[in-house]
Amino acid sequence: MSLIARMSGLLLLLALPLGAAAQSTCSHLLLVSGYFSNVHIYDACNGTFLRTLDADGQIRGAQAVRLRNGELYVIAEVTNAVLRYRADTFAKVDTFIASPGGGITGLDFAPNGEIYIGQYNIDAVRRYTSAGVLIGDAIASRAGGLNGPDNGLVFGPDGRLYVPAYDGDNVVRYDPQTGTLEGTFIPARSNGLNETRGILFRPGGQTFLVTGEGSGQVLEFRTSDGAFVRQLISGLFRPTGMVFHPDGSLLVIDNGGVFKFDPDTGARRSQLVTANSGGLDGPTFLALIPNPANATVDQSQLSTQFWVAGSAPIVNKRIEVTQAVTGTGAHFGAAFATGEVVTKRWGTVRIEFTSCTTANLTWDSTGANSGGFGSGGYPLQRFFSNEISARCLADGFAQPSDPNWFVGAWWGGASRSGEGLLLDRTGDGIAFLTWFTYRAQ
Repeated sequence: MSLIARMSGLLLLLALPLGAAAQSTCSHLLLVSGYFSNVHIYDACNGTFLRTLDADGQIRGAQAVRLRNGELYVIAEVTNAVLRYRADTFAKVDTFIASPGGGITGLDFAPNGEIYIGQYNIDAVRRYTSAGVLIGDAIASRAGGLNGPDNGLVFGPDGRLYVPAYDGDNVVRYDPQTGTLEGTFIPARSNGLNETRGILFRPGGQTFLVTGEGSGQVLEFRTSDGAFVRQLISGLFRPTGMVFHPDGSLLVIDNGGVFKFDPDTGARRSQLVTANSGGLDGPTFLALIPNPANATVDQSQLSTQFWVAGSAPIVNKRIEVTQAVTGTGAHFGAAFATGEVVTKRWGTVRIEFTSCTTANLTWDSTGANSGGFGSGGYPLQRFFSNEISARCLADGFAQPSDPNWFVGAWWGGASRSGEGLLLDRTGDGIAFLTWFTYRAQ
């Protein structure tokens, strides 16, 4: 097994724990956006209606709902706003983006933390900073065949943005790392596709599912080249949102309710949420979030800690990892599946040793093929002394006898307390580093 393959098994980043646990309360809540009602919250295990997200009627024209850093980002299309709510108490935080214009529908977060928002009325996708400040257009009006971007707008495991075009009956793809608009990725009316709404990637990211509201279909396409794979489900009545249930079922909005389907055969299993349950009217979007009632996961600890890993030869007391990677896509605990781990290049990490116990760390995470964390550096020192460092000091830094002289834990001193690096060495002389740090935003 290669080092990269082994590293992917170590990197469990920014992951939501989607595994069902044997608890008295359901592990997850199902959020269903009702365009003419509210965002409705249900028990994800039995479909029982629990409450609406906002009791004050501020969510008008509910569309996409996304979870980030313990907060729910909710699109209210009628008022052209992105609202934020706490995911544990459901208290409103603020109006995150107000009146951007254009009938907003879809929202998702780029790998670098930026926010991409689809605007239906102007047929464009706009780009914002993580703080909600407008940067500009990612996809200009009608560019690449975009006509009516809808709420299924989502970043794929390849880091590209996939945009369903409701009026264009197609899917448009955009690469934010290069700024390249790849244009119409799934052609209009491909295999009957009509009124494109939802996009959902399968675990592993090799294929993705698309709902055609007007054609009553769930179609499957290949991620690499957009090739048609199959028609998974047909004969539905205006299907819109989709999500994978913790029990493995595929949830699809159909005929005003939410149904479970076999994800492999497309066979209907059961109905989870009945039409009009809790006043649900015009369902458009599905989202699963961890149930805060379980109190088994501290929401404040999600999406903060971050690992960077890589390997390279040590040459002249210098390690330069040009292909340092991060990983995402997998889930915690019993739900972990190695095939779901997706590794991406983060950037370059360099360590130049100045003695047996000191070094300088620098990094460069800039450019198209990187995590976009910027560049910088600071001095390192050994976190604690061990037999290896003692032998190095006895031999002298110029000519240590032990090839593992640098192996151990390193950190930036008290001023960098809370992050650090672990260094190891393979039998064939390759240095391996893991850097424990935090998200840039």
